[in-house]
Amino acid sequence: MSILWEVLRWSVYLFVGFLFLVEVVFRIGRRYVHVSTPAFATQLIDNPWRRRFVQRPELVAERMRLEPGMTVVEIGPGKGSYTLAVAYRVGPSGRVYALDIQPKVIERLTQRLVKDGIDNVIAQTGDVYDLGFPDGSIDRVFAIACLPEIPEPVKALKELHRVLRDDGVASFSELLPDPHYPLRSTLIGWADRAGFALSESFGNFFVYQLNFTKRRTYSAGPLPF
Repeated sequence: MSILWEVLRWSVYLFVGFLFLVEVVFRIGRRYVHVSTPAFATQLIDNPWRRRFVQRPELVAERMRLEPGMTVVEIGPGKGSYTLAVAYRVGPSGRVYALDIQPKVIERLTQRLVKDGIDNVIAQTGDVYDLGFPDGSIDRVFAIACLPEIPEPVKALKELHRVLRDDGVASFSELLPDPHYPLRSTLIGWADRAGFALSESFGNFFVYQLNFTKRRTYSAGPLPF
């Protein structure tokens, strides 16, 4: 039994060490070449362990304060686990636009939507810098472990700010050991530069979710004394 325990213990050490090495190499590489997560990798990233214990789709959707009939935009839907959780909450009268730059991701998601009979989700390729929606027309925008993959996250956030309603919510969730993982303060800084203010914070250092609202602006003029 002791030998088996030692083998298991060292297997865990080696696995953790391997993940750490990949993390370091990937982050160093990103200083020189920006690499997005390839379409096939979404099958590995969105795994049962993550969905059950780390970033539960139902909990992520619940934290977004969704209501039936809302219109939602998701950036980087991957396999669609979080897409479907949001679609369930907005109901048949709501709409979820799942956008990705990679056609293969959209193709696989569309196949899943057809298979599962989901008809309130529209999956399509799109440009996060130019979404094509009217100003202030979207109730919620969100991205799960996707925002830091975008070459210019602040520019993307400004476009999300444009399409979001004045009372809307932008929600973002990140986790380790995702090689693109940003510190919470980094994401808050990006959002601040795009005109967002932090409204809610969930989770911990390893897995977090942040909700933002449009920062209030006041017109210049005499104070109402």
